[in-house]
Order: sequence, then C-alpha cells, then structure tokens
Amino acid sequence: MTARPRLTTLALGLVLAWAVPLITHPLRLDALLPLLVLAGTMAVQRGARGLIDRFVLACAQLFGAACVFGLGVTLWPGHLHPTLVAGVALSALVLIAACTGRLERPGRARLDGLLALAIGAVAVVTLIPYAARDLGGRLGLPLAGEDIARHYLIYDVIGRTGGYLFMRPEALRPFVPDDEFTGIANYPQGLHFAYAVLYKFIASTTGRTSAGASADVMVWLLVGTFLLLALAVLWAVRRLAGPGASNAKLLPVLLLAAAWLVLGDPVTVLSRGYPNELAGLACAAVLTAIIVRPLTSLGEQTVTVALLLVGISFSYPLFLPFGGLAALWWIRRARLWRFWWGWLAAALVALITAIGPLTAMTASSGTQLLLNGTARVVDRPATLLLVGLAVLAVLVRRGLRAPSHRAALFAVAVAFALTGGLGLYQIATIGRPVYYFDKLMHLLIVVCLCALGGLVRFLPGLSVALRVAVALPVVAALAIAGGEWHTTPVAPGVKLALGKDRGSPEAARDALLMAKMFPDGGGAVNVDLMGSPWRNWSGTLGAAALQHQYRHFPAWSGLLYPGSAGKASTMDDLDRLVRESPVPVRFFVHDPEASLLVVDGERPYRPNVKPGQPLPVAFGDPAAPTNIAAVRALEAKYPTKVQVVYATPANP
Repeated sequence: MTARPRLTTLALGLVLAWAVPLITHPLRLDALLPLLVLAGTMAVQRGARGLIDRFVLACAQLFGAACVFGLGVTLWPGHLHPTLVAGVALSALVLIAACTGRLERPGRARLDGLLALAIGAVAVVTLIPYAARDLGGRLGLPLAGEDIARHYLIYDVIGRTGGYLFMRPEALRPFVPDDEFTGIANYPQGLHFAYAVLYKFIASTTGRTSAGASADVMVWLLVGTFLLLALAVLWAVRRLAGPGASNAKLLPVLLLAAAWLVLGDPVTVLSRGYPNELAGLACAAVLTAIIVRPLTSLGEQTVTVALLLVGISFSYPLFLPFGGLAALWWIRRARLWRFWWGWLAAALVALITAIGPLTAMTASSGTQLLLNGTARVVDRPATLLLVGLAVLAVLVRRGLRAPSHRAALFAVAVAFALTGGLGLYQIATIGRPVYYFDKLMHLLIVVCLCALGGLVRFLPGLSVALRVAVALPVVAALAIAGGEWHTTPVAPGVKLALGKDRGSPEAARDALLMAKMFPDGGGAVNVDLMGSPWRNWSGTLGAAALQHQYRHFPAWSGLLYPGSAGKASTMDDLDRLVRESPVPVRFFVHDPEASLLVVDGERPYRPNVKPGQPLPVAFGDPAAPTNIAAVRALEAKYPTKVQVVYATPANP
C-alpha cells in the first residue's frame, strides 16, 4: 500500500473512531462500545493466534491501559463521558493498527474447544448462585465482608467526579470521615476506575442510575472479575502445558485447576467481596503464563508485561514484588538491556508502577501488614498439596531441562518465599499469621495452579480415563472439606453453590430499601434497627455507602457492632450519639422484639450464644428498652432531630 492510500485509510479510521460513539450515544447503544474496543484490541494482537489467547491478552492489556488512561482522564474536562472515552480508545486502536500494519478479525482465529469447555463449566458454576438470587441476595454475599461498602464508595465517587481520588482528594472529603480520609483517598483505584467507566456505558444505555442499579452493576462486575481470573488461570495452565499437549492429557489437569478455582479458596475472594485482589491475581496469572512462555512478538511481550505490572500496581500492590521479580526473570532471559527502547520502557514502567505502592503506603500505617481482616483463612493442607503438585509438574521427567519449566519453578519459588517470609514476620511480631498472609497464600495458589500445566508430562502411558481417575480423588477431597486445617465439612464453593453461604442478604435488602426511600440520605444519618445485630450493622453500613452518607457511619458503628470489638451500649449511649450527631438521625425499625441495648455497659447481660451460632434478634438485656421503645423515647425527647420510620422489609 502506498503512502497516500495508507494515510487515507488512517484518516478514515480516525473519523470512524469518533463517528461510531457519536452515533451510539443518542441511540442509547453505548454498552456496545466496550465490546467494540475489546474486539479491536483482539484484532491487533501479533503475539497470539488462538481466539482465547487474544481475548485474555486483550483484557489484560486494556486493564493496564485503562489504569494509565485514568491519569489523563482525571485532568481533562470531559471526565467519563462515554463518547469521549470510546473515541479516544478507538482512535488509539486505529493508530496502533496503522503503526503495526496488523489488523485481523478475531473470528478468524482458532478456538481451543477443550479450554472453552472448561471455562464454560466454571462460568456456569460461578454464575448460578448469583443469578438465582435477587439483588439483595447478590449484594448480601460481599456485604458480609464489610470491605465492599468502601469499594462501592470509591467506585461511586470516581464515577461522580470523573477520575482518581488520589489526584483530587478534596472531591472525596464530603463523603468520608476525617480519620479515614487519607486511607480511602489513596487506596489503589485502578479497578474502581475501570468499573466506573463501564458503568457509565451501561447506565447510558439502560437509563438506570439509582444507587440500587449502580450496586447491581458493581456486583456483576465483581463476578465478571472472578471469571476473568478463572479464565486467566485456565488459559495459563493450557499455555504452560505447551502446544504439543493433547486434549487427553490436558483434560484431567484442567479439571483439577477448574475445581480448585470454584471449590477452594479462590472463590472465597469473590464471595467476601475483594474485587481489587481478584484483578491483581488475574494479572499475576497472565504474567506467569507469558513469563514462562513468552509471546512470539518481542515488542508485544514487552508492552504486555509492562501493562500487567501497571495493573498489579493499580489494583493490589502487595503482589507487585512477585510481578517485578517475574518480569526481571524474563528481562534476563530476553536480554532486553541490549535495546535502547528496553531501558526507556523500564524507566517508564518503574515510574508509573511506583504510583500504586506509594499511594498505598500513604494510606497505610507502619503496621499495615500485621492487621487482621475479614478474609477467610486459607486451607493450609490443601495449599501444601497444591504446592507439591506444582513442583512435581515442573520437575517430572527432567522438566528443568526446559527453559519454560525453570521459569515456572522460579515463579512458584518467588510466590512461596514471599508468602513464607510474611508469615514468619507476622509470627515473630504478633505470634500468628493473619490477613495479608492469607492474601499472599491466594497468590501462591494462583501461581501453583498455573504451573499445573506441566502435569501433562506425568504418567505418559495412562489413558484419558485413568488420568481423570487420578484427578478425581483430589477434586473429591476439595469438595468434602475446607477450613484452615481442612476440617470444616464441604468446601467454600459447595457452600456458595448450595446457598449455605448466604452472607447478609437481609442487611443488603435493608440498605437497598433505605436508599430507595431516601436516595441522598434525606439530610440525615440513617440507622438500621430493624432486626438482628449483624443485620443492623451491615444494613447501616450498606445504606451509608449507597446514600453517600458514609461520613456519618463510624460514629454509629461502635453502637451497632456486635462482635468482640463492639461495646455494649446503654440508653444513655444512644441518647448521647443522637445529641452529638451533626445531622438529624433517622431510625428504621420493624421487628418489635429487636433489641441491642443493655442496662449496665460494664457488666452487660445478654443471651448466651454458642460460638458460630447466629445472634438472636433480641440481643439486648431484657430489662433494657427494645429498639422500637428506645427510638420512640428519643423521638419524643428530640422531635426536631429524630425521625422513626416503620419499614416493611422485602424479606425480613
């Protein structure tokens, strides 16, 4: 093609890049634009041939690019308008296609049938528990983990203000309490930004902009992020198995990896509501795969590794040491220092990836790695078995003779060393491993699952039926037990699928009801006293986030929190909170037996509840006022400051 036709084609492409979003917006078809951007990104791939390869790489590249794009979007006046975002993204794709001379329809790429079948099975098992629930049931699952309320807050405020909060922290101040301002403003926000952008496209199409609709989109994006993690892991298993692996040899390995994802500890990251960690794990899985078996195009490999490091930095910086060491292994292997552009790329990546840990350090205290949290404790024996299988997969039949197996062993060793190092530090400091140790255990699990691809070399003489028979006992062991020492009946994924893991659906429905009645909070702090203690606490937390009133929640958290960190409160404590509240107080009540107050805060008398059993609705001292009686008394005492709403929950 001569220069003039090439310039004509480029100009036409740029015109279409803006014409299409300008047409879809008035037609309310903006939801199609992210799919068009994804298809375009798949079409310009040079280092992958398979359809699933292109899809995984395109998703990884787009996420990293979106994190970088957010830095510029925060400063421009158009913020997150779908037409502007899509126009820039499509224009970038046109320029990339023009520079590389590569543009191929994704549909022409081959499809790996067995891998597609494994991914489809994981998707079905994952989606059914969420599709079978109403919005309250879906939102109630992560709400039990508490962190989802703050994730929603960041995602919501980014959507409202149009960019990263660490670049414009004052935009966040009206929504959060002063003592949490620095922590929330500097929390890694790459995934929240991506969610906010996608919600703009969806809301522009559906016209649904309520808090409930926004929360629903976020929950489904959370589920989608887990599915992308599962896809990344299964794709990595297939890639690490090598191009010569037959379906017969690959089937039991994919079965084992898929079962571990939906039955074991990875699914708890979804059910407890940790979207950032899911994104970081997905980036780590893709990075492991392309470090072990690099892409055929050196330039595309370099760009993809760089964008994955950015994605990890902007989503979960705890995993960045693993990502950095894995990238250095590939840089040494590819001898990237021979190229001037390699040094330039390294400098740019170091500069951008430093943003995540630097802002996270600003948001954290010096003892951050020692803090406890609400994550489920990882199954220790099962993880030890997985590490053994991963090492076996790498070493079997003189596997270390292959550079790919040496790279896989290095990745497993780095993940194991980081996990073990943090565990030893926590034991030496506070006597036991906690929260972030389990987070690094999740990373170790994902890396080891990727390394299982080498098991296709194990027992080469067995038929496919015998290979599956070898894998089934491990799958069965995963399904029948879980917990820290693999002693809790049935796996976390089984509990989720069977509805045994319910989270806090009643609390979520309370929060949605309160947000529907008073979308902006109605000029008051809204307190849920409708039912049992955990329901009230989680419902108030959820409503505070949905109504953009989280700033007022911490003052009421101590009163409502029924756990060991909570304080037994009296009527005087409740009166004081109302009296000192800077805004009016609106109490939502429903169950006449609900109670939480005690007569003597120093020596509280409450029902004796066995560990692990749900707390009763009547949790307070029988001699103290019930919730309804208490708020009626306050309404009479403070008629201009207290309002009582006798609500009718959907499913009390």
